[in-house]
Amino acid sequence: MAMDYLTKESDEVRQALSSLDRTDLVLRQSAENYSPSIQSERYLTGEEVCDYLHISPRTLQTLRDTRQIIYTTVSDRVFLYPESGIREVLQRNSREAKE
Repeated sequence: MAMDYLTKESDEVRQALSSLDRTDLVLRQSAENYSPSIQSERYLTGEEVCDYLHISPRTLQTLRDTRQIIYTTVSDRVFLYPESGIREVLQRNSREAKE
């Protein structure tokens, strides 16, 4: 009576490992892109706002200092920005294109 053993070279093991690799990749990507919401508001970090608006951290600080952008402080050096507030600033400052 011959017994079949699973090895690293077995098709079943290769398929299972491939599936685990894909699952791991999806979970890592999800974790990187996940931003928790607070009372249905999504908050962005300073780095995310800079990337979103294509501005430097210094420009973001100027926007905070001149109260042109809404933010909340978590500690002395941690600022969070409500996504709706960022959209509001963009909407408020949008200009019609000239023909």
